[in-house]
Formats: sequence, C-alpha cells, structure tokens
Amino acid sequence: MLGIGNIRCPGTVAMVMTISLAPLQPTFPASRLALHRVAAYVVSPARRQAMGRMGLRAAPGGFATPTFSTPNGMASVAVTGTDVEVSTVDGSRRAGLTTLAEAGEFVGTSPDVAWAAELDIPIPGDLSASLSIEPADAAALAAWYAFGWSILEELSLDPASVDPSDPQLWPEHFDPAIEIGSDAARHRASYGFSPGDVTQSAEPGAELLPYVYVAPWYADDRPDSELWNAGRLAVLRYEDLVGIDNPRAVAKTFLTDVRTLLQGA
Repeated sequence: MLGIGNIRCPGTVAMVMTISLAPLQPTFPASRLALHRVAAYVVSPARRQAMGRMGLRAAPGGFATPTFSTPNGMASVAVTGTDVEVSTVDGSRRAGLTTLAEAGEFVGTSPDVAWAAELDIPIPGDLSASLSIEPADAAALAAWYAFGWSILEELSLDPASVDPSDPQLWPEHFDPAIEIGSDAARHRASYGFSPGDVTQSAEPGAELLPYVYVAPWYADDRPDSELWNAGRLAVLRYEDLVGIDNPRAVAKTFLTDVRTLLQGA
C-alpha cells in the first residue's frame, strides 16, 4: 500500500501471492450484489464526480478508488470488509455498511442512480434497504480480487502480452480486468476475474459464482479451440480452483494459454 501523507493510496497494491480460495457460502451471491451496488452507486461516483474517472482497484480487505483530487485536497474511498472508509489529508473515518443512502451520506454524495442507469449495472433497489453483507462473503470477495489482481498485474508486465492495459476494477461488472493483444490484428481480448454474473434487473446471471475469463473482442475471428467453453468466452470456474495445489499457477496458465492461442505465438 502506497501513501501520500496520511492518505491511503490503493492505486498500486502489493497482493499476497499465496492466497487460498475457500468454498463459498450460499449467501455469497446476495452479499456480492450488495457490495456491487455500493461500488457502482457510491464508491466509484465519488471519484467520477471529482475527476471524471470511474475505475476502482483491488485493495486489502476489498476494493477502493485510487487517490483522487478534490477541492479540499487528495482523498480516497474504500470498502474494507463490511465497512466503508473515507481517507483525506485530515485522516480516515470509517463506518459499517448499512444502506446505500447512509453509505452515500457518509461518503458525502447521494447514490448516483441516474449515471449508473446508463450502464449495465444491477438496479439499486430501495436506497434505504439493508445491505445485509455477510463478513465471510466480503472476505471471500476480497480474497478473489487479491488473487486475480496479482495475476493481472503480472500479465500486464509480461513481455509476451502485446499492448497490455493497466488493471482496472470496473464498477459495471464489478470485475478486475485488463486488455491484451493487437487491435489491428484483431487479437485483442479482455482478461479478467468476475465475481459472478448478475443482470441489470438484479437477477442471477449465467455464472452465479466467480470465474476467470477471456473475452475476445473479435470473437468471430478467434481460432477454433476447446478453450471456448462458455459461448464466446473461455472460462475457468471458481470451483475448479478450490482445494487444489497452487490455484494461482492454474489460473495464470489458463490465461496465458488463451493469450497464446489468440496471439498466434
């Protein structure tokens, strides 16, 4: 974790490489949806309204904005476990996540429902409804993000990755991802770690639980392969990584195998 004075600066996060992935509780999808709504309607808008950027980062215990400039100086907003935290030059303050309305009030902005309605984000529901986030689910999500972020950072620095982007945790789909590959050669694809799918109407999506994925930008031009096991995607599911030796190596090998297939090298 980097810092500027007393400000938390999660733009660059040194993630633990030996994270183990535990079986998920039945409550995980509901907790994940609640955290997704906090990210999309409260945390990301705090940065976007200040500087026009919506990307988030994985951070210890959860996710956060990079440090951003406000009229009162630098700031960051984070979710750690089941708490929301605001850090400024004056220090940090923290509160439990109760409702979207109260989270927005704590951060200093109303939940940005109008902005999010234009994107593929699950509807907010009642802004005064309890978020009901289980601590174990929040910890599992944080572990998944840390697991994925460390692999994506490594891929982004790998000379074999053509034109890599920097990792971002996108609030729309709530997944850390990067892009790799030549756009001109139609090899470019998104590589990411989804926490599980949810529709814009807040119903369960195609993949209920977390998974690693590669999504080719030009799917019609992709080489034939059994790696395309989920429609237009290549997917490695969470349950295939639990209880195995070195899941990190398995996940990274999956991504590099698909990268090699797409880049033709």
